[in-house]
Amino acid sequence: MRTKNFREMKERGDKLLADIKKLPNYKRDSALFDIEYAIAKELYNARKRAKISQKELALKLKTTQSAISRMESGCNVSVAKLFEYAEACGSKLEIKLARY
Repeated sequence: MRTKNFREMKERGDKLLADIKKLPNYKRDSALFDIEYAIAKELYNARKRAKISQKELALKLKTTQSAISRMESGCNVSVAKLFEYAEACGSKLEIKLARY
């Protein structure tokens, strides 16, 4: 019984994923999400390497802890803010465009 329910759920999940992948902007949206996630992860890691809290970083950047949290969650962040964030963490901002 349990195996059957799991198998059915997996099949429905696989079909749903296949349908989602057919949506017109799926590839673009998926790629953008991956980039936003990578940026958020880099921001978090830079702050942790600097051994400072979100609150301490917010004070350095003259902003709020919640703004730092939004940046680290992958919300839209300008290049200027990324630069300031990197400097405040003792890091250097590098942007690279790679060929496919």
